[in-house]
Amino acid sequence: MLIVTANSKGGVGKSTIAVHIAVSLYDCGFPTALLDTDKQRSSSQWIAEVEPQITVRVADTPENCLSAAQELIQSHDFVVADAPGGLEDLSRTLLILAHLAIFPISPSILDVRSVEGATAVLRYAQKINGGRPDGILVLNKMRTRDTISQELKVGAPGLGLKVASSVIRDLQAYRDVAQQGTVVSRFGRKGAQAAADMDALFKELLGETVNNMTNDRRQKLANG
Repeated sequence: MLIVTANSKGGVGKSTIAVHIAVSLYDCGFPTALLDTDKQRSSSQWIAEVEPQITVRVADTPENCLSAAQELIQSHDFVVADAPGGLEDLSRTLLILAHLAIFPISPSILDVRSVEGATAVLRYAQKINGGRPDGILVLNKMRTRDTISQELKVGAPGLGLKVASSVIRDLQAYRDVAQQGTVVSRFGRKGAQAAADMDALFKELLGETVNNMTNDRRQKLANG
């Protein structure tokens, strides 16, 4: 299964969500890979510090992206791809291959405007693939008492994409774990609130898939 985090602009939390989802899948016992196509290479560097057992690949061109993604999909249960900050050819390639597309958005008017472009590219990929990938908008870096955050939460359902009910708050723990080369689920008490947010999102997006694959694996082992 290929999961892509994408948006038409950077700074929305794509890499943070990609890294945390990849580690969560690995910690569930699944062979997991991360494909980093963002020029900053933040997710591949981060994941190498967090969990060296997760396979990491990078790609700079659509051709390299295609071959790397196809190879990783064949050899791993899950591949998490961090798309570039922009809906260029690399992002289009990933979205055409993807099973699930995650579009993080933070409380900023520029982020809200970026959704229109993301939605157009998603629809393009869905037309090619008969409805795939599923696309979902994730409200990220949200502040409880921030007016813009509240307005985004109210207005998000009208942006043209399904909106995840799980919200990722703007918590210091995410900045701390990035600096220390870990993730919030492995950060103890300091990461408890952030880990609860990320776990809720993980279960909402992938809980059923993970459970089904786990049950299938157990059934195969029971049948020898």
